[in-house]
Amino acid sequence: MKKRGILYLILAFSVCMLVAVYLMLGFYYNGTFAYGTWINNIYCTGKTAEEANRDLVKNSYYSGLLITAAEGQKCFIDANDIDFKVDYYDELKDMLESQNPFAWGLNLLTSRSRQIQGNPTFNEEKLGNLLAEWKIFDEDNSDCYELKRNEEGYYLEVDDRTIPNFNKFLDCAKNAISNKEYEIDLSQDIQFYDIRTLTESDKELKAVYDKVDEVQNIQAALVIGEKKFAAASEDFAEWMVTLDELGEAQDEELSEENPGEGLFLAGNKTIQFPKDYKIEENFVTDKDGNILLSCSQIYDFVNGCLEELDTNNCIEKFQKDGEATIYVSGSKDGKLADEKKEFEDFINSIEGIGPSENEIALPNKSFTVDGNELGDEYILVDMGNQKLRYYKNGKLTIQYDIVTGNTSLGRGTPVGLYHVYNKRYHTILRGVDYASYVNYWLGVNKGIGIHDATWRKEFGGEIYKHSGSHGCINSPLDLMERLYELVDVGVPVLLYY
Repeated sequence: MKKRGILYLILAFSVCMLVAVYLMLGFYYNGTFAYGTWINNIYCTGKTAEEANRDLVKNSYYSGLLITAAEGQKCFIDANDIDFKVDYYDELKDMLESQNPFAWGLNLLTSRSRQIQGNPTFNEEKLGNLLAEWKIFDEDNSDCYELKRNEEGYYLEVDDRTIPNFNKFLDCAKNAISNKEYEIDLSQDIQFYDIRTLTESDKELKAVYDKVDEVQNIQAALVIGEKKFAAASEDFAEWMVTLDELGEAQDEELSEENPGEGLFLAGNKTIQFPKDYKIEENFVTDKDGNILLSCSQIYDFVNGCLEELDTNNCIEKFQKDGEATIYVSGSKDGKLADEKKEFEDFINSIEGIGPSENEIALPNKSFTVDGNELGDEYILVDMGNQKLRYYKNGKLTIQYDIVTGNTSLGRGTPVGLYHVYNKRYHTILRGVDYASYVNYWLGVNKGIGIHDATWRKEFGGEIYKHSGSHGCINSPLDLMERLYELVDVGVPVLLYY
């Protein structure tokens, strides 16, 4: 019993000693960090807040901040250049005050490793000065707008580059340095960039472009059947008088041949070249700022549209692509429209005092021919140029000068699409006041046909106007013989001026 009592006494004494030691350490850790405390990888056990702060500051490292801007430009702010410092005392003091020194034994079971941010400080004025030296903040006074021209007309090219906002960059850098960040990428964040301010030159150019664009979008067109010739933006751009054309425009004189020569459109009026003209950017305007349009070029446009409808041009298109509609005028001059009248109507459309689309009324007896009606074998009688052409298998086989009906006596050969309805060899052609022997005859339209005329020494030119036939198509004997041998009844014959 005595031995067991001694053991109990020893055990009790040991426990008391351990409790005493534990309590002594608890008193020891009062005001210092408890056992097993690691802060920012620094062993701080038994250290006061001041002592731990010195060690953390000594071992703290921050090199600086790398900033990336929109176009990949980079700027490094060295921490030393902005007097960067960091102090941990306040956080360490708070940690100590919240620490229970007598609970240090729990550290034997759990980790006491902590990470704290500290309180970074730096010279904000130096930071601002360093950032301001970055070239991306250099003042950009370049223009945002540039007036250009392409195949579709004039357009305004906008330089939509943005400029970095210095204050927003600075605030972001301050925040990043305060958090000891090493890099921030602001290249894609649009909130840090502003749209550039328009210069006075930009505003002036935009005002000119608005006028140019308004003109380019005027609606004016010539319409004939299903065919429509509309002036496009590039056409109006071509008609605008520019500085390069100033001298030529000033020298233009009125002309009967070209009714647009010497005249210019200025807004809703037609004028001669003004003495008090102005230059806006590259454009010539009147005193009121209306951009001048060349009427002579507008006339050329109208005339060019009408020329596209010329019978020979239509035939050429048909022979090239096989799909053209062939227009044939009922007028003896072969014209489908009065160029001067259509020009005047077109000018009225541009000025806004006439319809935007002008319907062209074709002369009486005019008609159209689908190229497919001709096929690949046909005869063309071009009475305006006094030429006969024969096509076989789509290829020109025979071509020669002719003489058609006398237009001065009202015997002009009528236009139309006909077919060879008969062939006669050695026959006499009879009329009220004539009887003529011919060797070869191809009947085309009632009493009108293609035949040789041995009594003629010359063909072509303007003979038909004063010494033409009674309506038939007079041909040289040798060429008529060839034509007669090749052509069968049923071959289409197109007669036109």
